[in-house]
Amino acid sequence: MKNGLIKLGLLFLTVCLVGCSTNTQKENTATGAVGGGVLGGLAGSLIGAGTGQAVAIGAGIIAGALIGGYIGHEADSSDTAKANAAMNDNPPNKCTTWKNKKTHKQYSVKPTSNNMTMNGNPNCRTYTTVIQLDGKTEKTKGTACRQENGNWNIIKA
Repeated sequence: MKNGLIKLGLLFLTVCLVGCSTNTQKENTATGAVGGGVLGGLAGSLIGAGTGQAVAIGAGIIAGALIGGYIGHEADSSDTAKANAAMNDNPPNKCTTWKNKKTHKQYSVKPTSNNMTMNGNPNCRTYTTVIQLDGKTEKTKGTACRQENGNWNIIKA
């Protein structure tokens, strides 16, 4: 269970790159619930066929929203701000690491490329994120693009 929560936390940190650094806990909860519901629904769509698949999608949406909302509620806006700063300011392969004193999670964000153009946006970068909790490490890689408002959107995880 804890390993699953770490993976979901890692996914949430990646999704945090989408958010603004001034998000409140309420906004983080909503973002987590929506993101979790979408991911849960997608996971459910891979199960079964017909009525069974529809049930799996519905259950996935509900479970994903509950879990994502919980993770979002636990996220700190300071974590989002640090992740955004790393994506904005770090040269390729320079890692920014911090430990959240409230959640005791250690986060690392490392852009792994210079800016590149993807889908017409010249402000995209590849990255690696790592979350450590209770001696367990989870890592993900992806690509995010900075939008006109300064927020980062994940385009490939």
